[in-house]
Amino acid sequence: MWLWRLVHAMRVNFPFLLMGVLMLEGFLAVPLMFTFPPAALGLVFVGLATLALSIIVKAMLTMIEQALATLLGIENPAGDSEQTSAQ
Repeated sequence: MWLWRLVHAMRVNFPFLLMGVLMLEGFLAVPLMFTFPPAALGLVFVGLATLALSIIVKAMLTMIEQALATLLGIENPAGDSEQTSAQ
C-alpha cells in the first residue's frame, strides 16, 4: 500500500517536480553563459530532452499506479477523485 501511495504522490505532483528540475537546469545555465557558453547551449538541449522524457515518465507512472491499484484492490486509482468537489 505504501508503494502505491508513493507512486500516486509522484504522479499527482509530477508537474511540480518537473518544474523544479527545469528551474535547476536554468539556474545552472545562467553562470555557464558567462564562463563556458557551449555548456549553456548544451543545457538548452538537455532541457528539451527533459521535456520529451517527461511525457514517457508520466505515462509510465500512470501505468505503474494502475497496475499496483489492480494488484492491491484499490478502486479508481487514476480518477483523481480527491480533486473533485463533494456534493
